[in-house]
Amino acid sequence: MWNKLFTRRSFNVIAAAGAVGFGAAGWLLLSPLWAIVGVVAGPFLALVMFAVVVTFALPDATTLVNQHEPYQALKQLQYDIRSSRRLAKVWPSQWRDALANNLITQSDALHALSQDVHALRSCDEAVAIYHALAAEKPGKYGSDLAGALDRQSRLLAGAGRQADAIAAIDTAVRLYRNLAAAEPGTYLPALAEALTCMATWLTDIGRDTDALAAAHEATRIYWHRLPWPELPPYAARAALLEGQLLSKQERHHDAAAMLARGWHLAASQEQQSALSSATPALKTTYYADPDDFAAVWQAETSTKPPDWLGLS
Repeated sequence: MWNKLFTRRSFNVIAAAGAVGFGAAGWLLLSPLWAIVGVVAGPFLALVMFAVVVTFALPDATTLVNQHEPYQALKQLQYDIRSSRRLAKVWPSQWRDALANNLITQSDALHALSQDVHALRSCDEAVAIYHALAAEKPGKYGSDLAGALDRQSRLLAGAGRQADAIAAIDTAVRLYRNLAAAEPGTYLPALAEALTCMATWLTDIGRDTDALAAAHEATRIYWHRLPWPELPPYAARAALLEGQLLSKQERHHDAAAMLARGWHLAASQEQQSALSSATPALKTTYYADPDDFAAVWQAETSTKPPDWLGLS
């Protein structure tokens, strides 16, 4: 219903009604000069009022995505994106960010429906808009650009385009670092998660040295830079990945510490895929020096290593 409401005809009718209404109000209530002001400003004010009314009348698409209703979100976004595109053409300084935000929400809804090709297309457009906005006002749109690049990188990685994903997430990481310097509590979690993703993709293409640096930065944030009430799942992934990379370099003592830390957390969170991928490195590190491994594991977790290690 609503996607038919904001047509070109309704756009013109609302603008004309605004010009007449505000012009008449200016003439009757103030003076002829204010009537001219009303005619000029009336279309813009009427369209803004219409958009505000519709925004509150319709369900929020982002909320629908978060409630696992992507089909309903996409129906709503048909209207939202159509209207924001038209408004962005008329008043780009006022509506481009709204268009980009709607495109990000559309991308999330499409991803939830496993339509990743279309999701990436929407995300690419949003990234382009946020790049332009951030170039004009970096202080205002830097965080939006970082978030859009973060989403884009994950879709690219899911499509097997690791090199492109790394390029996108590298820019997001640099933005998150700058943002975290001013607001660590807000942006350090996003920075750590982005670094963990980047480390994973760098490992995928054989750039182990760069991957280790990214994973190490992530684990430092997770364990040392924030007072987490509860460590998030990505913390275990970062620690296990750092341990695996250290094990490949035969730095077994350091590897044991990170593997113990990551394994203990992943097991408590039932992250079976993370545990499975780390098992070969865990065995390699254990057999390199069982006594040292056991001592490090005890120091990190206050428990003994898994019994099956000694039986493997």
